[in-house]
Amino acid sequence: MSQGVAPSSELSSVQLTTLRDLLATYCGVYLDGSRHETLRSAVRRRATQRGMQVVVYADALTSEAERPELHVLAELLLNHETVFFRHRQHMTALGRTIIPELHRRLPPEVPIRIWSAGCATGEEAYSIAITALETLGNPPTRPLEILGSDLSATALARARAGRYRGRTLGNLSESQRRLFFRPFGSDGLEVNEHLRRWVRFEQRNLLEPFPTEFQGMQIIFCQNVTIYFQIETCRTLMQHFYEMMAEGGTLFLGFSETLWNIFNRFRWREVDGTYVYQKDRALPLPPPRCPAPLPSPSFSTRPEQVVRPNPNSTRTTNDVVAQGRGLIDAGKSEAALDVIENAPLGGPQVPQILALSAHAHANRGDLDLAAAEAHRALELDPLTTEAYLLIGLIYARQDQPAQAISHLERARYLDPNAAQISFHLAECYRHVGRIDAARREYRNTIQKLAGQPPERLIDGVAVGWLAETCQRYLTILGGRDDKKG
Repeated sequence: MSQGVAPSSELSSVQLTTLRDLLATYCGVYLDGSRHETLRSAVRRRATQRGMQVVVYADALTSEAERPELHVLAELLLNHETVFFRHRQHMTALGRTIIPELHRRLPPEVPIRIWSAGCATGEEAYSIAITALETLGNPPTRPLEILGSDLSATALARARAGRYRGRTLGNLSESQRRLFFRPFGSDGLEVNEHLRRWVRFEQRNLLEPFPTEFQGMQIIFCQNVTIYFQIETCRTLMQHFYEMMAEGGTLFLGFSETLWNIFNRFRWREVDGTYVYQKDRALPLPPPRCPAPLPSPSFSTRPEQVVRPNPNSTRTTNDVVAQGRGLIDAGKSEAALDVIENAPLGGPQVPQILALSAHAHANRGDLDLAAAEAHRALELDPLTTEAYLLIGLIYARQDQPAQAISHLERARYLDPNAAQISFHLAECYRHVGRIDAARREYRNTIQKLAGQPPERLIDGVAVGWLAETCQRYLTILGGRDDKKG
């Protein structure tokens, strides 16, 4: 069949589920229902490029011989967007505390080994290298090995090229730009040789066995990767990280990638205002053999502080939930994320905090991360009302009203007094022609809003506007009959 033949049919629900599970088994990323249209679009694109009908292409992917093509499809679906110093607090903790501790503890000839797992286009690996060189000196006072790995060959090619422009450079200081980069084009920067020499990149699938040379890593970054995995896949990966990490090693995860009720072998530690996971040292290490002093006092260390989730300390997390909820209602999603992401993700409030983070990310337009966080919240606690509401809203935005209604009805069951749930349900019912149900929920919304100040904000919308909108639709819908119930 010639190139450019348009696909003549669509995926069946069975084929869609088979492909979803096949991709999850291959690379870990689980495409929930809110991302099925993304999967359909990627399949249509590749089928057209290969001159195949969609259904023929999808069936072919189940063959082991088509594993390279499955990899190509996975690359289309993975998000490689990142920036330098994306998690500034983690880099601060790395430079101020984690690297200096290793430098004092390890014999002088032992390298500090750091792995950026899921490094995408390389910004994280280079940020780690910049932090290490700012801490240890340039050149460093001890051996240094930094590895970046990713599933995507395309992303790794960009990482090796080391050429960046635009938003990704926004967190770099002027001195970092001057010391570690050179101009590229009219508005870009290219990693210079002083930085490039400390970082190497490899193509790796995190679901496949790690090579023996990965054994003994002292620091692992794996951020905004496992939130797209199902819990069992995440648990398996954490076990592999634990087994290959050096005793006393440190694991940096993204904020929403809590290990609470998922994997408990790493201990939880607060460092410089952020949270990391550490592998306890089973046996005392030999005393260090006079490591060279750090070259600069710009990073000061502080005594180690170990924090474990305390089931009796719910007041602090309750305050975080209340403050985050208030900021989201006020339409201040960025401020809400600042509050939420400083909360310790341990204890029974974790699902609610994840759901609030999902809501804030959805308000910013990051629907993939929002859906992943909301689904993780429900995996940890299937009674998380905010997560059902958020997933329902995502489905509504994607013009999938049946799925939206299903999740919103679950949210209403869990919280029958929430006005915003009734309002969004009314909107979905109206769009699918369930007029009686829409009228009922518009009336319920007005009733639940009664007595609240009209200027009060709920998810950035004034109570007065919500009530007026409900009344207007009740007037518009007043003379119609609903045959669907």
